[in-house]
Amino acid sequence: MLEVIIVLIILTFAISMVVPRIGAGWKRMEEREFVQNLLHTLKRGRVRALSSGEITLFRIRGAERVYGLDLPPSQFIPENVDVYADNLEKDMITGDRIISFYPDGSISGSDIKIVFNQQRAYLILINPIAGTIRLTRM
Repeated sequence: MLEVIIVLIILTFAISMVVPRIGAGWKRMEEREFVQNLLHTLKRGRVRALSSGEITLFRIRGAERVYGLDLPPSQFIPENVDVYADNLEKDMITGDRIISFYPDGSISGSDIKIVFNQQRAYLILINPIAGTIRLTRM
């Protein structure tokens, strides 16, 4: 009986060490997925403008916590994420913050800051002339 109790104590200790690490890894994986989806959407907007020959708009609707290339935007921003896009153009009709992708490959817009749980921050660097979009961790 003593051996069973000792084994249970060891298992409890091992589980208490592993579970928090799994939870933290899961949250970071969700963060990376959101950032990658946002970057992919931005890059897809540039490609759409280049291929269609028409201006494409990327929208962030802060009040509803959504973003995307459609009107209305339909991709959700998680609750633990703050997106700072105050230096972007503002659509006077919808109030959305927008980035315009032009058929010549240029972009109107500014950098976007993404903060997770008020701790980890990323910066999406947008080069308006070259049309490049790059991610950096702050």
